[in-house]
Amino acid sequence: MSVDRWAERSLVGSIARSVWQWQLILTLSVVVMGAVVAVLDPHLFGSVPFLTGLLLIVAIGLAAIGLDWTRHPTRVALTVPLLDTAAIGLLAASTQSFSFLWCFPVAWIATYYGTPALVSALGIALATQVPQWWNGGRTVETTLTLLIIIVSLGFLGVTISIGTRRTRALRHLMRRQSQQLDRAIQRIVAEGHRADALFDAVGVALARVDEDGQLLAANAAYRALYSYPGDDLTHPSSAVEYADYLGDALSPDQTSVARAAAGARVTNERMWLYDAEGEWRALSLSIRERNIDAGGARGAIIEIVDDSDSVRQQAESRSQASAVSHELRNPLTAILGHADLLLDDDTLDPAAKEHATVIENAAERMLVLIRGLLGNTQPSDRAPRDFDLGSVAASAVAAFSPTAAAKNVTVVKEMGASLPVSGDGFRMRQVVDNLISNAIKYTPRGGTVVVSTSSTADTAELRIADTGIGIGSDDLARIFDPYFRAQSATDGHVGGTGLGMGIAREIVRRHHGDITVTSTLGQGTTVTVTLPAASTLEGEGRDR
Repeated sequence: MSVDRWAERSLVGSIARSVWQWQLILTLSVVVMGAVVAVLDPHLFGSVPFLTGLLLIVAIGLAAIGLDWTRHPTRVALTVPLLDTAAIGLLAASTQSFSFLWCFPVAWIATYYGTPALVSALGIALATQVPQWWNGGRTVETTLTLLIIIVSLGFLGVTISIGTRRTRALRHLMRRQSQQLDRAIQRIVAEGHRADALFDAVGVALARVDEDGQLLAANAAYRALYSYPGDDLTHPSSAVEYADYLGDALSPDQTSVARAAAGARVTNERMWLYDAEGEWRALSLSIRERNIDAGGARGAIIEIVDDSDSVRQQAESRSQASAVSHELRNPLTAILGHADLLLDDDTLDPAAKEHATVIENAAERMLVLIRGLLGNTQPSDRAPRDFDLGSVAASAVAAFSPTAAAKNVTVVKEMGASLPVSGDGFRMRQVVDNLISNAIKYTPRGGTVVVSTSSTADTAELRIADTGIGIGSDDLARIFDPYFRAQSATDGHVGGTGLGMGIAREIVRRHHGDITVTSTLGQGTTVTVTLPAASTLEGEGRDR
């Protein structure tokens, strides 16, 4: 609706309400004053002008209340205060005291109508007093009093009229500014939605981090890469960052988010990620500075490019080069050997020896090239080594401490002596991260997660117990099935893929260990990981 049309409808509604509001007040005032006159000076009811004015005001009041003034033009409603002015003039003709009632119609007219209507009302008031002057019923003193009242009412009306016009102009201006503000807000919201859509459409993983290390926003590529459920960035990520392929997991203060919060600025730095589905991803990390808000809060933008496909292709190329180089080296060695035999033969004529020398030099150059190709290839696995399972668990607890604090979940460490085991430390860190992440994720606010270790002469044991939502007995038997999620998790709208526990059991079994789960629905879950001690495996001579 336009401002002008709104102003017109608003004025019509205001005038319609004013008809019965003002008229009701005036009618009640006249009725009360009439009752007082009936007690104090009843002979006034014998005056025809007085009785006529009194009945006329009552009749106008009843008519004003009964009519629907919104169906009539605004000028029709003007007849009501003008008739009131004439009726009050009849009352004032009988007694001067009733002349003060003119302030009601005058104020009414000045509020909603212009100066001509005000002058007309004052003219009607004076006209009702003409018979009194004509008959000589007015003295000089009463005439002067009446003129003072009329002049005062004129000044009052003009003052009210000016104030009302200013008020209307201000309301009109505020309404126009409000509509402009609404349109501006709608444009900002629409632009925000377009920006969010563009942010999510970017294929590069992007995230905003504040100076406290909190993720403020992340696009779809980043959430998918780090396995965040939906738009919720408060849940712990089940993906873990590494500095090197098959290396040790980054400490909590060396992760990309922690470095961004600490003020580090890097460009295209290689980083590795072990995602929730058990896949390695080669990432190119860049961290750029940014002002988060107009208040000057500092923060950073994390930009991650997934180079896994290109790195995988390079690795395959190196593997193929290694295989080809290896196959070429054997025949080249044979060529060099026979060339040496020919050169050692004294019966060989000089021309043949020259050809044999050329063959030998070319074969040696090719062998050098092949050895260079073989030297550029790297082994894809590393040998097992001893590591402390307790230290891995403590590091994982430290990594998930901010997430637990954000959910108001208390994490208790009950670590005993060191737990030396043999195997692949980074893979066992994946197991521990997954179990602690699940415990925090499925524990409501105010709950507790206890991470404890124990050992015997032959085994090392890690136990993670929580006071979370628990798992039903029917679902517990399928907890390690791929893509299976317990009913309590789906009912609680907690995100997940259903792959983590199966991957964890596979890693533990490759370490000749076992993983067990006990749970009570609504009370909590306990996961126990049991591994052979390092000395036990060495004694048995097991090959990892």
